[in-house]
Amino acid sequence: MTKATPGGSIEMLKHLHEYLDEHFRTLHAHRQALQPAAPVFALEHDLSQNDLDLLSTTVRGAVTEGFDIRHRAWWLPFVVYAAEIGYLYTGDEYWPLFSQETSGWERGPQWKTYDNRRHIKQWFERFAAEYGGIEPRGAFASNFSIIAWPITHAIMPVDLQRQMAQLLYEARAILTSSMLNDPHKLGSCLAARTGGYSDRFQKFCSNQILLGHIAAALLSGDGEGSPYLVQSTLARLVDALSKEHESRDWLDQAINSAHTVRSAGFLPANTSSGKERQGQYTYTASHPRLLLQQEGGGWRPCLELPDLTTLQAENDQISEELRRLRPKIEGRRQPLPRGKLLYPGRVLLTAWPRPGTPIIQLEQGSRHVNELIAERCAITKGPWWLFRKQPGGLAVEIKGGFVRPGHEYCLVGRTGISPPALPWISPSAVHADEVNAFDVKVPQTLNDVEIAQLAATGLSVVSNVSIHPVGVVPASWDGDGSAEWMAGDPVLLAVTSTHLTERCSVRVDGGSPFPLEWPKGSQSLIFALEGLSVGTHEVHVALLSGDAGRSFAGGSLAVTIRDPHSNLEDQTEGSGIRLYATPARPKLTEIWDGRASLSADGPAGTKAELTVVLRDDAGKELMHLRHTISFPFTDSAWTKLAAQEFRTGKGKLQSVYSVAESCEVSVSRSGVGFASLVCERGFYPLRWVPTKQRNDRHTVRLIDRTGRNETQVLLYSVENPLVGEQRDVWKPVDVPVGGGMLRAVSNNATAAIILPPDPNWLRQRAGTQPIIRCTGAPLPEALKLIRNYHYWQDADLSVDPFSHHQRKLVLDAITTALASLMAGSRWANFERRRGRLSAPRRPDTLDEMQQLVGDSQAQRDVARYIARHLWQWSKSLSALREGLGEAIAPITASTGIGNPRDAADFLLLLASRPGSLDGGDSTELDRMLKCVLVSPVLIRAARFAILGIEDLHEGSERSAMMGGFQ
Repeated sequence: MTKATPGGSIEMLKHLHEYLDEHFRTLHAHRQALQPAAPVFALEHDLSQNDLDLLSTTVRGAVTEGFDIRHRAWWLPFVVYAAEIGYLYTGDEYWPLFSQETSGWERGPQWKTYDNRRHIKQWFERFAAEYGGIEPRGAFASNFSIIAWPITHAIMPVDLQRQMAQLLYEARAILTSSMLNDPHKLGSCLAARTGGYSDRFQKFCSNQILLGHIAAALLSGDGEGSPYLVQSTLARLVDALSKEHESRDWLDQAINSAHTVRSAGFLPANTSSGKERQGQYTYTASHPRLLLQQEGGGWRPCLELPDLTTLQAENDQISEELRRLRPKIEGRRQPLPRGKLLYPGRVLLTAWPRPGTPIIQLEQGSRHVNELIAERCAITKGPWWLFRKQPGGLAVEIKGGFVRPGHEYCLVGRTGISPPALPWISPSAVHADEVNAFDVKVPQTLNDVEIAQLAATGLSVVSNVSIHPVGVVPASWDGDGSAEWMAGDPVLLAVTSTHLTERCSVRVDGGSPFPLEWPKGSQSLIFALEGLSVGTHEVHVALLSGDAGRSFAGGSLAVTIRDPHSNLEDQTEGSGIRLYATPARPKLTEIWDGRASLSADGPAGTKAELTVVLRDDAGKELMHLRHTISFPFTDSAWTKLAAQEFRTGKGKLQSVYSVAESCEVSVSRSGVGFASLVCERGFYPLRWVPTKQRNDRHTVRLIDRTGRNETQVLLYSVENPLVGEQRDVWKPVDVPVGGGMLRAVSNNATAAIILPPDPNWLRQRAGTQPIIRCTGAPLPEALKLIRNYHYWQDADLSVDPFSHHQRKLVLDAITTALASLMAGSRWANFERRRGRLSAPRRPDTLDEMQQLVGDSQAQRDVARYIARHLWQWSKSLSALREGLGEAIAPITASTGIGNPRDAADFLLLLASRPGSLDGGDSTELDRMLKCVLVSPVLIRAARFAILGIEDLHEGSERSAMMGGFQ
């Protein structure tokens, strides 16, 4: 920049603006010439340190002088200044950091401060329009509408750079030349691998265009220029990464891999594919695979769950739903634990999957997410399934339907169709309805008639040309037509033929043929495929005649390249210990207030050390606790431990929880293994921060990062938990003596916290119950109660242990009100009387509930069945589900509620944790509620089961067991 320095801040702003305008216009023209066009970042100002200091001083001077319309006319220096502040951002609060660096920024009334922030956003929008500036996208942009602009234009804040280097290092094996030449593809690929990273980094990477351009520039290396970042900015990022040895090493290895990819290649470009998919990163999750396992003299169907973490890059919502919702597996009666799809493994099926029904869905999942899962996770449609028998009593599905002479298979087909009438095919037993199984012992030689009969069933005999893996053992190989490799592993294939030939040709994904010379006198040819992108590729080999070069025989193989990203289980699995969480990847707040549970597996009866460590935002250890546990360590054992440490008021963790940003739970035993799980508080647009005053009273302050002037705050009291009172969003809220709940809402962002009561007030008002009035039509009132239960259930607990007591008081009151509303007046009277009783319950309470379930003979039979099985059901949640389904089966047909087992799941949630029903399919919820309102015996039966079990145990185990319904 010219050394001329005109006097006065306005003249200097004009001078800086004109220089930056010319610079960014030139840069924009260069980026537009790229294919595809690339965006411009405000951090690419290319100013020297002296010039940048001058710009900062000028901007601060303009703010001090009043930041009026004369200053705002020259806006580019303010855009650069805001981006520089974004580079320093560490995830706390952007505007306090801006104010700290810019004296006078928040001077004056609140509306003026908001106007100043709005000017910053408008200028960035103008920068995007005039200079091709990058636009914020993804989850971060949707939640942080103003600060997303300067932080995005800061390219990559300092505190995220180490994670960026690690991501590039871990993704080095899947890089292709196509990705490196297209930042959009590269960004999509990398975003699919961020599941194990910090919450803030995941939100940063949700802007895949931003991620791709940063990665492409960094992978170009130190000494090489990049078309995606100016050299001074790229050097700045690399220098920052080089300050830490491990980060520098990660980046160096990723750059070396990128150089190798650029200099190497697969078959000539026109051979690998004439299709658009060549070199493209494929987001297909590994399809679930059907297996058969020998059990009890027959075959038991199993499903190998896929790894769905790669789907998270396509939908911002899918990550949260995979984490917190229970998967429903077609052919399995009970849903799997929440988050189970993030722990790939094998599950037994009790029935064969029905045709036309998605094999995997999320219970109460959104329509879009379930459609995406159904599209990407499918099994063979049938009506025949072929399984190759393997040692150990396992049979693996052969999706291509190929059989080899001399091998043994199991053939499964739907009832009503017959297998080929061949002497070497005989009936077998299968533990599943609607299908039959047959043992298939293929002879060494087959005649044309036998081959034709197999073909009529959709089976084919492997030709004289076979293609199979050699060298490095593939990740998966079904023995016939399909093999899988992890990206980065060499794909070596051998072609074997009994026919003599001099040449063959290889096609990949239907592209142009690539000729290969066949070794003289050999029956085999070995070749390598390099640079295959992640996804599934069809490799076809044709044998060519020596004279005309025509194909006279051939074979094919499905080659799948899998992304070797670290899934959650890899990160938490020790050599002999596994640590699981429900839901998967729980937040710190969920661990703290009991909405998440942990379990650990290891050698039965072995003792191990469980460690809980709280850390602040800088990673500094705040508290360290150790406990000795024994394997298996169950969810209920964790629940008791968490209640003891987190919510009794005696644990030392209470004193540091408010400032903690993460919690690391680890389980270890010398000689056995080690497993750990990190739970973050999370990076949210709204967050409540409680503070204890000197007079032992509490205030709560809202951190609002949304940038919108539309946030609303409502205070709900424990005495009247359904009615919220408006509070000033900009001022701290004094906590009422009786506690309550604060709920802030801004667009789609929500933050709620349970406020602690004054202990003295609580002792004086012991026995006081919340007041809940239902005055409208039953269905809208029921929906309102379910919605408000959800509000209180999902609110974070404050540090004070009494807040847990107050929330439970409200939740019980809402559940009771809902049951009273839907079950009829007689049951409502019982609920009111029961609520006033103190434990222990009257001996005849169970008898009274049984009598109140219903008057007809069928209803009395339901009540009698429940009463006889309460103690049995109290020991197992699955037993309760199954048992209640059996109890109500005789009356469900007349109510229209549907399948008894599904109805039982719904009714148990409605009768114990109704808030868990909020947020699912609203049409289905309305239908089910209408059925209950028409046939209130359903809710009375479910409530009898819930309250009966509670009374049997005096409430001691209710919380732990019923937590499984969440």
